[in-house]
Amino acid sequence: MNIPKEHRQLINFIANWVVLSEEEILLISSQISLEDYNKGDTIIKQEQFCTSLKFVVSGIYRVYQLKNGKEITSYFNYTTRNPLVASFISLLKQQPSTEIIECILPGQLISIPYSDWQHFYRISTSLNTFGRLLAEFNYVLAMERIESLQYQSASDRYFIFMNQYPNLFNLIPHHYIASYLGITPESLSRIRKTSFKK
Repeated sequence: MNIPKEHRQLINFIANWVVLSEEEILLISSQISLEDYNKGDTIIKQEQFCTSLKFVVSGIYRVYQLKNGKEITSYFNYTTRNPLVASFISLLKQQPSTEIIECILPGQLISIPYSDWQHFYRISTSLNTFGRLLAEFNYVLAMERIESLQYQSASDRYFIFMNQYPNLFNLIPHHYIASYLGITPESLSRIRKTSFKK
């Protein structure tokens, strides 16, 4: 089957969850568009409606909100962690996004309109199952994130981050990581120094 290698990354991701037929693979591939982004490019703006679900082919992306002029990082998207890129509340509830998504390391995204995903879910049992499993998985991730911020120490959050996002620390600005952990850059520096002494 002649599928572009970039398309194959998304196909392989879905195939980790469900078995796809050749017809389903061709259906998905036929609706894919590729988007290139440079460092600093905005994928979703605040108050913009999110209408497509994107998948990371390459690069690193940050999801954040502005609260009283302060940037609060929710999570990062890249190939091996959170590869699906969207403002999900905006996408699912069809309302303006409260989030901003920006490219922080140049790369490429696959984009498929959410209306096409909804069509996939209606006509394909496998893709409908994929959508349900993905929703369940993302719910678990969201609950883990909430519990981490509520119940874990800053040091514990740092070590979890280093486990979940290996090698990311040397690729992106550290103040983004501090924001994700819910601490100041100075606190992050102190935690790192303490961890090196252990």
